[in-house]
Amino acid sequence: MMVSFQVCLLISISFIAGQCACDGSADEVLFYQNYYEKYGGDHLIVSDEGKEVSLLIDQHTGSGFTSNQNFGSGDFHINLKIPNKSSSGIITTFYLMSQSVDEPNSGIPHDEVDFEFLGGNDKYTLSTNVFASDGGHREQQFNLWFDPTTGFHSYRILWNQYNIVFFVDDVPIRIFKNNTDRGVNFPSNPMHIEATIWNDTNWVGEVDWSQGSFTAYYRNFSINGCQYQESNLQDCYSNNYYWNPITTLSPEQYLKYEDLRGNMTYDYCHYNATDFPECMLNN
Repeated sequence: MMVSFQVCLLISISFIAGQCACDGSADEVLFYQNYYEKYGGDHLIVSDEGKEVSLLIDQHTGSGFTSNQNFGSGDFHINLKIPNKSSSGIITTFYLMSQSVDEPNSGIPHDEVDFEFLGGNDKYTLSTNVFASDGGHREQQFNLWFDPTTGFHSYRILWNQYNIVFFVDDVPIRIFKNNTDRGVNFPSNPMHIEATIWNDTNWVGEVDWSQGSFTAYYRNFSINGCQYQESNLQDCYSNNYYWNPITTLSPEQYLKYEDLRGNMTYDYCHYNATDFPECMLNN
C-alpha cells in the first residue's frame, strides 16, 4: 500500500497531547516540553518564550540538546538556521541516536540517523548518515538548492519498520530501505533525538575562531513519535501512527527525489559498495 508522506492524521499525536501541529491546528510546542540541555551551559539559549533555541560554539565549548524520551518509530522534524559566518570546521546537527546521553559514542556499534551540516568557506555541505548496530560510514552528501544561513528550513527524518526517509523542506533527498531479509543492517533499537553544534578539525578543517562565536538557531519542537516501551515493543509498528503504513514515495515525491540526484556530491556506495550489501541491491 502506498501512502503519501504528506498526510497528517490527528490520531498520530504522540506522547504529548496536541503536539502534531498541522496547518496551525495545535498550539506551538515549547522547547522544555520535549527537550532538555545535553551540554553547553550558557552556550544554549532559550528565547521567544521557549519557541526558539540558539546553540553556540566558541573555542571553549559547543552545545546541544536532547529529547526527554526514546522512540521506536516516528516522523521527526526541526526547523533550523545555520551559522552565517565563514564556518570551516563547524558542524551543526539534528539526528536520532540509540546510545544513552551519558554514554560515549566513539567507535561503539549503535543505531543513528544523521543530518550534519559541514561548514566550509562560504558554503555548507549537508551530510546524511545511517548507523545500524555498527559504525555507520553510509554517508550521502548534498549541495542544497538554497542558502541555509539566511532563514529557517525544515529537516525531517521519517523512520518506520519499512524505511528511513530524509526530507529537506518536505522534499525527499534520501531513502534507506529495510532489507534485513537480504542481509542489510537496519536501525531497530529505540532512539532519542539530539541536536548539537561542534567542531572537528580532522573531518572538516581548521576553525578560524576569529570569525566566532558561531550560532545555530532551532525552532518547532513538536515530536511526532511513538514513545518506546519495553512492555509493548510492537506498538511502535502499529498502523495507528500515520507514518507506519508508508512504504514508498508518492509519484510526485519520487520525481522531486530524482531531480535532486544531481545535487549529491558524495555517495558511500561509489567507494565502499562491497562492504555494504544495500549498495548491490540498489544497483
